[in-house]
Amino acid sequence: MDVLKTLAFPPSVEHYHLLLLIGALISIVFYPYFGFLLGASFFSYRYEKKGRKEGNPLYLRLAKDLIGTALYNKTLPTFLALLPAFSIIFVYAQLLQTTDSIAVSLACSGFVLLLIALAFLYAYKYTFRLGDILEGYSDVLKKGKGSSDTILDIEHYSEDNVRSHLRFGRNGLIFILLATFFMASSIVAAADSDNWIRVSSVLDLFILPDMYVRFFQFIALAAGATGIGLLFFLFWWKKEQPLEDEYAHLVRDLSIRLIVGSLLALPALVLLGFFLLPGQSMSGTLFAVAGLGVALLFLSAQFVYAYAKEPQPHHTASALFVFAFALALFGANDQVALYNATKGQAALLSYRHDLETEDLRAKLGFVGVVLTGEDIYNGRCSACHLFDQKKIGPAYKDVIPKYAGSKEKIMAFVLNPVKMNPAFPPMPNQGLKPAEADSIVCYILRRLGTGIVKSSTPAVTQK
Repeated sequence: MDVLKTLAFPPSVEHYHLLLLIGALISIVFYPYFGFLLGASFFSYRYEKKGRKEGNPLYLRLAKDLIGTALYNKTLPTFLALLPAFSIIFVYAQLLQTTDSIAVSLACSGFVLLLIALAFLYAYKYTFRLGDILEGYSDVLKKGKGSSDTILDIEHYSEDNVRSHLRFGRNGLIFILLATFFMASSIVAAADSDNWIRVSSVLDLFILPDMYVRFFQFIALAAGATGIGLLFFLFWWKKEQPLEDEYAHLVRDLSIRLIVGSLLALPALVLLGFFLLPGQSMSGTLFAVAGLGVALLFLSAQFVYAYAKEPQPHHTASALFVFAFALALFGANDQVALYNATKGQAALLSYRHDLETEDLRAKLGFVGVVLTGEDIYNGRCSACHLFDQKKIGPAYKDVIPKYAGSKEKIMAFVLNPVKMNPAFPPMPNQGLKPAEADSIVCYILRRLGTGIVKSSTPAVTQK
């Protein structure tokens, strides 16, 4: 699916920030719902099998309520899962074009697997209903002393339906777990610029510790979302549901166990994820957003504790909204890490965008003033840098070799300078356009005799 990267247009700086904003908004709706769908699918199938094995109608009722709530109608998975997953592919294709990252391919695979999983899970849900219809029809025939052959046929159809029903549930669960793996791996492959080169196939993911951390974050997220979602939709949304019957106790016990496990695991996994992120993906904003998310998890735990002490439906509503907002912050945190990892990439893409824009302007007959790299050096750079000796900043002959003659890496630094050498003050951002940065970098490389003699289009300033 890397062909999507070749079809993407290089974004401007404004477009780049818009893409990150879109990614953050996607996460706000995708993370909570996908977590609930994953958890509901797993526990629905688990209690379905357990209920049929033990002949427990409460387990079967719980299995039906879980999948029926997660897939209440086709609008929910379409707008809260499929469209966000497809949008993630679009964002990655735009941000990671020209890189070797396989994040786009991983996200595409996750989307396809999610689509297949939803097809199986909807079949699983509808065969639940068909089973009820066949069972009810069989009971009516038995009470009305219907034909024995007809009753046997109905029972045969019912047995076939149960087998198909369990097969749909099992396949849906397998595919949604695979979708979870690929969606998690796409985030890992995108949010760490080292992984753009290090991860060249799916097999490479299995040796990355941050891949396992991210996958288990999704599992912990799913457990919490399922537990709180059960309490909310069965005891607050359906206000006619009794609070003190045997089924209510079963649901509450399961929900509280899931929530407690999730609230204990998620903060630890988030903290562990920080230790595995590279330095270029870290920032104060990353810690602030994650810290606020963890704080909201503990606030959600307080509402759950209040509900456990005194089962009042409004506690479940408060816990759900706070927990969902915490998950949305964790999703936004991924976009912050992606922003930190793609700063240099954004500068290069913006450079390509400006080159294409300038080429279009030239074709349309716009007249501009051409600035050479030497003009830019004499006007701005020479105040701090010389070629052969230190000044306010280091000599070019000492720092340029560190980039191994890569013009793109030097341009990325010029367009987005960061402090590298503690012996010198940080370089201020000169506000150069990509084309201007290209001109000055080519000029420096020619003066140093690196063998780079061909410059891109000279910097052009419009009149």
